[in-house]
Amino acid sequence: MFNRLLSALILLSIVLSACNTTPAPTQTPNPIATTSSSATATPQSEEPLYLSIVWHHHQPLYYKDPATGIYTRPWVRVHATKDYYDMASTVTKYPNVHVTFNLTPVLIRQLDDFANGAKDIYWTTAEKPADQLSDDDKRFILQRFFDTNPKIVARFPRYQALADKRQSADPEVIDAALQSFTTQDFRDLQVLFNLAWFDPDFLAQEPLKSLVAKGSNFAESDKQPIFDQALAIIKQVIPEYKDLQDKGQIEVITTPYAHPILPLLYDTNLEKAGNTEAVMPDRFSYPNDAIAQLKKSVEIYQEHYGRAPRGLWPGEGAVAQEIVKMVGDAGYQWMASGEIVLAKSLGLDGFTRDSQDTVQEADKLYQPYVVEDKQYGVKVNMIFRDLRLSDLIGFEYSQTPGKQAADDLMQRLENIRQELKKENATGPHLVSIILDGENAWENYDNDGKDFLNALYQDLSDSKTVKAVTPTEYFALHPPTQTIDQLFPGAWFSANYDTWIGEEEEATAWNYLLKTRETLYDYDVSKKKSIAPDKLARALDFMYLAEGSDWFWWYGADQNSGDDAYFDRGYRALLAEVYKSLDLDVPEFVQVPIISANVATPSQQPNGLINPTIDGKVTSTAEWKSAGAYIAAGSAQARSADVASAFYYGLDAKNISFRVDAKSDWKSIGNASIGFYLAQPKVKNKSAFTFYSTSQSTKNVMGFQATHLLQIDLKNGVVSGTKLYTSDGQNGWEETGPQPKVFTASSGSILEAALPLSTFVDFETGDTFNLAAVVSQDQRDLQ
Repeated sequence: MFNRLLSALILLSIVLSACNTTPAPTQTPNPIATTSSSATATPQSEEPLYLSIVWHHHQPLYYKDPATGIYTRPWVRVHATKDYYDMASTVTKYPNVHVTFNLTPVLIRQLDDFANGAKDIYWTTAEKPADQLSDDDKRFILQRFFDTNPKIVARFPRYQALADKRQSADPEVIDAALQSFTTQDFRDLQVLFNLAWFDPDFLAQEPLKSLVAKGSNFAESDKQPIFDQALAIIKQVIPEYKDLQDKGQIEVITTPYAHPILPLLYDTNLEKAGNTEAVMPDRFSYPNDAIAQLKKSVEIYQEHYGRAPRGLWPGEGAVAQEIVKMVGDAGYQWMASGEIVLAKSLGLDGFTRDSQDTVQEADKLYQPYVVEDKQYGVKVNMIFRDLRLSDLIGFEYSQTPGKQAADDLMQRLENIRQELKKENATGPHLVSIILDGENAWENYDNDGKDFLNALYQDLSDSKTVKAVTPTEYFALHPPTQTIDQLFPGAWFSANYDTWIGEEEEATAWNYLLKTRETLYDYDVSKKKSIAPDKLARALDFMYLAEGSDWFWWYGADQNSGDDAYFDRGYRALLAEVYKSLDLDVPEFVQVPIISANVATPSQQPNGLINPTIDGKVTSTAEWKSAGAYIAAGSAQARSADVASAFYYGLDAKNISFRVDAKSDWKSIGNASIGFYLAQPKVKNKSAFTFYSTSQSTKNVMGFQATHLLQIDLKNGVVSGTKLYTSDGQNGWEETGPQPKVFTASSGSILEAALPLSTFVDFETGDTFNLAAVVSQDQRDLQ
């Protein structure tokens, strides 16, 4: 299956000596000429427009659960079977087309692990006989075995029928599906999820072809061929890329080890250059970690490709002047970023485009540059991606027939050529298209194969556009333009806002800082000692936690639908740092950074309220406009619950609360009701409830609170009221002086009004998280 015949490819240029260890032929009539009959000569009177396509294969997160050794997500495996191998093998059909692939070290590490027998939880769950699945197994299958694009599901009629039968991933719907799905339904779903994540070429060949034809009513014996085939493909991925690079058709580049935002490891304060209003963490500045991430990337690359890397795609294309020296010192000859970074570096607000999306400053964008650390004289070449062309492939062409999309891209390249002529731009030019090489294709018909083949054929036939690798281009045309100061930014923004700048992100960086400070005593200051193997393990987990995608999912700017999963994974890596150092995992690591989803109130607030704080409801109008959570008399009420309803609302001066007991507050004896609030932009926060902070088992709230109004009751009567603020260490300290708080209780009703003046720097529009906790005898009940 893997013995695909490559077209004969003989590079007849000086490029070969620059990019390949194989000696070049002595004749060099054309830069990228081949012996293929489809080759087209470039007119000698006209320099071609060079095109550099960089496919970025990333999966920047390390998905392996340190406790079980099982990967918690299947993305490395399924993208290997659907994308990674195929993306390389497709290029072999077009020897005139030279492209670049980026494989991150953290991806390579996981591919190695799978090749050596590692599995993910989707794999192990699918292997279980369907008639032996537990309810938890079935629930996982129903929730997660539709984790693919609806276009892929629709290719398999039985898969689509099962999706229709399940309806949605809503918990209540899943519970119903547990009863309606048969053993055969679950077995078919086990097979189809894993079968669907293969490239169409593999599905058209045995042993998978027969399973596709079978379509449904799968047997347990049908599972093993799928996983055998997956393992065989995974083992071929890296060799395929190495072979193509050794032959000179592709260039393989890489990324700092764990795909970090390299400039932020150097100094998080670099964010301020692009966003002075960012919510900042305490300063994180560990340049040696950035250097180590680069050093490890070189080591892993050399181990797998037998030579040093030349090109670098910094994680998320994130660059800054401050990282130039460390990139050059690591041996990298060139790196890439986005057009917005180039524009800012040249003193422009951005590149303008005409009505056809053609850049009007084409001569500036479509050429490489040299950046230099002037103090040390270290130079690195740079290319900058065309944002529009890259995003068309990544996000828009999937809605267009493949050939039509390829033709549109070629026309846009022709428009660029004409614009360069209009500008009287001299010398060769290089257009850079850089984007994910795996995530886009599931949105395309036929996995994007129609588009890719049409594009590569058009490039093969073109007399005016030459697809080359950056290193090939530099060998032919060394950059002559320089950038004096490389602006700090990423592939799509002149800042690092997606990874820093919001409260959750600031908290995540502070977690990282606390952990790094602990590790510093072992690896830098040497104040403490640990066995070398344990220190190496701790450092590895530290580097993995510095990966960019943990921070990508914090804050409101990105939403995975399950951000809490990434939060748990991030904190698990931090925990492993401490465990590797034989230290207890500190409490803060156990505290979620992402707040729990806000429960939907039974009654939405719809205006200001003005209750009389007397422990009585003398009029229904008092709390009519309040928000409310009401459990009494409904399926939501539990026998262990003490309270039956919680009301909250605002007037011009106060935030007011009301909690109704299921019977009478007297019956609870010594009770306390704690109202926990989280005010935005306040640094000190606590995740533990008031009484649990002194206990061995901590009760973690669904968010981190800044203020606590604690009301004590004795035999149903208010006996004390205090306001506390977080001490920043997950504890609570009494504020002084105490604000004037109005409280009253009578029978089953407790009411309180807290002045808004309590909250310093409170602004109109601020959103507060809020929770009420009922305790008895200093023990939380509800």
